[in-house]
Amino acid sequence: MTFTTKFDPAHNIMTLNGVPVSLHCHHYNCGLLQVIEKFPRIDAHNILIRTAAEEFCQNFKSYLADQLRGCTKADALRQAADLYRVMGFGRIDLSQLKEEGGTAVADSSYFVVGWLAKYGRRPNPVCFVTCGFIAGILAAVFNALPETYEVKETDCLVTGGECCTFSVRRRHDGH
Repeated sequence: MTFTTKFDPAHNIMTLNGVPVSLHCHHYNCGLLQVIEKFPRIDAHNILIRTAAEEFCQNFKSYLADQLRGCTKADALRQAADLYRVMGFGRIDLSQLKEEGGTAVADSSYFVVGWLAKYGRRPNPVCFVTCGFIAGILAAVFNALPETYEVKETDCLVTGGECCTFSVRRRHDGH
């Protein structure tokens, strides 16, 4: 695993493998989710998922081309799971995912820990950025568009589940 982070203090910019990144604390992420969920005409969850999918697809595709040229799909998914951990999002198992989809499982989640610290349990999942992460990573690995993959969190630690479980399917209609 070769992930390089650099901080440029003169410009206050952090990069991960040469790509600028912005990491926010749980106060920001949880507050953002809580606020956008209050607007009924805004598809808050889809906004978070699509944004994350586009970003992770672009960046991981670049990482694959620069660092993992010629690796197997399984190796690429292992590297993606390491990236998830290195970014502080938690631990995720992507090994059951294939080009057509499958199931991913996280036994820890930054998004859950943050939500629980601020607000406590809730009846609905909170790992929308993780859904986007998975969609974007699969799109990068299988050379597809980020919207090719539909990812739904079917169980979440924030609701009292034993883990965060993500059901993934490849769309063949483009939507």
